[in-house]
Amino acid sequence: MDKMFKRSLLGAAIAMTAVAGNANAAIELAGESVVLYGQAAGSLQLWQADAKGAEDNTVVEIESRLGLRGKVAYDNFGPAFIYQIETGNAWNREGNGDGQGSFGGRDTYLGLEFDNFGQIKIGRQLVAAYDYVDWPHSNPGLGNVFDWHNAMDVGFQDRANDVVRYDSANWGGFKMQATLSGMTETNDALVSSIAAGYTTDMFNIHAGYYNQASYTDSDGEKAGDVSYAILGGTLWVGDFQFTAAYKPMWDDKTDNQQDAYSATAQYIMNDKWVYKLGYAATTDADNAIDLEDGRGLTKDTASQAITGRLGYLLPSTYLFLDVRNYDMFGNSDEHDGTRILLGAEYYF
Repeated sequence: MDKMFKRSLLGAAIAMTAVAGNANAAIELAGESVVLYGQAAGSLQLWQADAKGAEDNTVVEIESRLGLRGKVAYDNFGPAFIYQIETGNAWNREGNGDGQGSFGGRDTYLGLEFDNFGQIKIGRQLVAAYDYVDWPHSNPGLGNVFDWHNAMDVGFQDRANDVVRYDSANWGGFKMQATLSGMTETNDALVSSIAAGYTTDMFNIHAGYYNQASYTDSDGEKAGDVSYAILGGTLWVGDFQFTAAYKPMWDDKTDNQQDAYSATAQYIMNDKWVYKLGYAATTDADNAIDLEDGRGLTKDTASQAITGRLGYLLPSTYLFLDVRNYDMFGNSDEHDGTRILLGAEYYF
């Protein structure tokens, strides 16, 4: 369930909480060279299923984690050495059977930072285009539809091991990212991704592209040959924020395509109260798929998420109440339902 809650704070998470008072900061253990940071975060979640005979449930999702990061500059060496070691969530169903997050389970890398050029890093990181899929277009609770969901039976990398990544400096509001990954078993399975964005005081526009080459897997089967693009933006008008994005996805092995859309509207009242609405949807996939419940082929594969959030800002802290409704795979109600969340996030 971790993917549902990635970056669930506001757009500029810690910066936004600062408006509510004197925000706490990450802890410098040795200046910039060793910095301790993290979050204490979690939510109580009530699920009400729509399908006849399906079970309702109540869970607590904990996202608390710690990290160390640093930047070391040298007198006689141009670039600075940078690194980060970040734990997985302290309690993570997808991570380990005993629910314990792993050391280095999230973004963990090392690299070099060059003035006016940017950073080159190797390790466990997000692939470039996913930066924008994840934020801002999958919040709050839209990732079930806009992020990893599709009816083409393909998967795309998001956070991955063995990533080589470049992040540019900020060139007058323009920034770009590029990654190479996916080559753990064979270089033929190369995943390449690139993204870029331009930010002004009133808006941000961004775009990205992801592609995995066609290759033959260890079983001798054709694999890969999948890709997606994303085009989106954010508009700030006073205390209002609006976002929108379009993400077409392709599976060239089966000549299949499915499109995803996301839109949000947010209003912050008195620098304290946050009201946010979100909508995400997919079109039907071009080709029929087999439903998971074994009811055979269907062309009715469109999905939809409608979410709402009431939030309250405190120094370095965000309290929120979410209502999230999901209508998945058209007329099939197997995965349909409403989730109510009551949560808190404290950052340092």
